[in-house]
Amino acid sequence: MLVLRNQTTRVRSFAQENLEASQEDMKRWYDQNATLVEFQPGQKVWVMAPVDPRTLQDKWTGPFEVVERKSEVTYLVDLRSPRNPLRVNCLKPHFERTELTMLLATDDGVEKESEPLPDLMSSGEKYGSVEGVILSHSLTEEQRGYCRHMLGHISSLFSLIPGVTHLCTHDVDTGDSTLIKQKVYRVTDSVRACIKDKVSKMLALGVIEHSSSPWASPVVLVPKAAAPGATPELRFCVDYRGVNAVSKTDAHPIPRADELIDRLGAAKYLRTFDLTSGYWQIALTEWAKERSAFSTPDGHFQFKVMPFGMKNAPATFQRLVNQVLAGLVEFSVAYLDDIAVFSCTWMELLLHLWRVLEALQKAGLTIKASKCQIGQGSVLYLGHQVGSGQVEPLQPKIDTILAWEPPKTQTEVRAFLGLIGYYSRFVKGYGAIVTPLTEQPRKVIWAEACQNAFDALKAAMCTAPVLKALDYSKKFVVQTDASEHGIGTVLSQLNEEGLGQPVVFISTRLLPRERRWSAIEREAFAVVWALKKLGPYLFGTHF
Repeated sequence: MLVLRNQTTRVRSFAQENLEASQEDMKRWYDQNATLVEFQPGQKVWVMAPVDPRTLQDKWTGPFEVVERKSEVTYLVDLRSPRNPLRVNCLKPHFERTELTMLLATDDGVEKESEPLPDLMSSGEKYGSVEGVILSHSLTEEQRGYCRHMLGHISSLFSLIPGVTHLCTHDVDTGDSTLIKQKVYRVTDSVRACIKDKVSKMLALGVIEHSSSPWASPVVLVPKAAAPGATPELRFCVDYRGVNAVSKTDAHPIPRADELIDRLGAAKYLRTFDLTSGYWQIALTEWAKERSAFSTPDGHFQFKVMPFGMKNAPATFQRLVNQVLAGLVEFSVAYLDDIAVFSCTWMELLLHLWRVLEALQKAGLTIKASKCQIGQGSVLYLGHQVGSGQVEPLQPKIDTILAWEPPKTQTEVRAFLGLIGYYSRFVKGYGAIVTPLTEQPRKVIWAEACQNAFDALKAAMCTAPVLKALDYSKKFVVQTDASEHGIGTVLSQLNEEGLGQPVVFISTRLLPRERRWSAIEREAFAVVWALKKLGPYLFGTHF
């Protein structure tokens, strides 16, 4: 009996030691992703409390006010009953809701945004005026005269009033889905007056009409970005998310921005055009008109032309532009309504310019004279300064990146990565540098590695090189490198002096399993990956 008791005592001690060791391991693993939660006196919180003392069911109740912090993990909360300290895992912060009043604060999306409505009562030129066309200062007076003479023959193309093309219409295919009828958002008197003014202008322009459609989408006003202290301009938008959710997708491709920029970079003469409210130059089918209907506090309306915000609007517009420029692709590119024409000589400039403008006029389109630039050696296009053999990022975008504060939420991290990722071709080793930011969990933990990556990306944009425009008559040089966290490649071309000039930087981070490879395996993988990614540049060429 004594022996059995001693054995039982030893087994119990072993079990206790193993239990403590197991608990320590579990705590250590849990603490790797755990964060300290703190509340301040006066802060409102929700409390996990039992629904009924006789049951085990709990629910969040509140909000209640924190009275005092009793210890590192316990707080005294005003529950309007006997106050007992509560552990922090039974509390969560309370956030005040903001009232939705038909005003949305959002970042500008990728889709082309709506433009200010033309003032029909203004005394300025609205139709047939080429006075606002910007001619390059590098052109001689004789060359300027040629341009003005040519533009005078097609002056009807330039207008502040959007035309309507006869080449296509926009349809909204919702199949046999149930109709979408949403209520009008609540609105203040000042916002209501703004909505009414914009609707009146659109009625006068003929882009909308009164409607009896059973479909209805709400209207929102989106403030545009403005200088600190300035009153932001409000952009009229219809919330078509309900209609878009039941619309079939149009798979027509949108061109890659980097491919268009590569085509423009080597040109000596550039011209850019911006269609006048481009989306409004495509008429809607009768079926689509019903589904475009929107409601305001003052009435029910529907669009006669393609509105902004519809799911397939970019695809329809890109299809139209591709059709208009179908025979002119050797010297023109278009990303939605941003059209650019490129030439290498003065005579080509005149010929190409005339053919593109003539095609736009035959299609029934109009362009905005103030957005028309002719004969420039370098232009702003899709967020880049391109032309004369060079490609570089815009300085205002670099300034925005440099002024960016360290992100505190996943949304802010994604916004920063979205902006700087657009210019990743200018950053050597971008994939490896950005790894700590892309691996952030849902709840951002801003460690030292994240701050170092954040600062390194800013520094890289400060010293971003001016990239050389592609020239397929010259030899390509591919250089690769690999580190413990990522791989990178520089595609360059040799100049007349035999020096390499970078064309593009590409990189990517390594997956956890790839990081376990040996150095020679990572280097070999970098070569294979680079040749696949650079295939559109290198296929059929000697490098």
